[in-house]
Amino acid sequence: MNLPRKRVSSEVLKRGYSDDEVANIYELGRFLLENGDLRRAEAIFGGLVELVPDFAPAWLGMAYLKVQGQDFEGAVQMVRHCLRVSPRNKEGMLFLVACVLSTGDMSTAGTYLGELGEMIESGELDDPLLVRFYKMQLARYQTRGA
Repeated sequence: MNLPRKRVSSEVLKRGYSDDEVANIYELGRFLLENGDLRRAEAIFGGLVELVPDFAPAWLGMAYLKVQGQDFEGAVQMVRHCLRVSPRNKEGMLFLVACVLSTGDMSTAGTYLGELGEMIESGELDDPLLVRFYKMQLARYQTRGA
């Protein structure tokens, strides 16, 4: 995932963590998530969003945990936090599409799919894994008859 913008010194000092420390804590959360330790991953990501609310990847981690618990509405809320912090976050936009398709919000899904399609056409979104995920979500959208 793309890491967010560098924070100014006052933000770092106010929270007590450097950007590198925040990134390392996030990586620990991802490691726990990838190894199935959801309870501890939730503690890490939850702490990150409290300490550094402008750290978009932590919001995506929280959203993933919500999906694992079948709480798609909660996941949508977490992804929306991510997109408030980082409006052009490609992973966040794709995650939102996946979540809103699960909740039946075809209008939001279509809007974001259109925006992501434009990003692919312009070359702004060129990561093959993300493009593939986009195509999968587009197929889900089209299958649902929107």
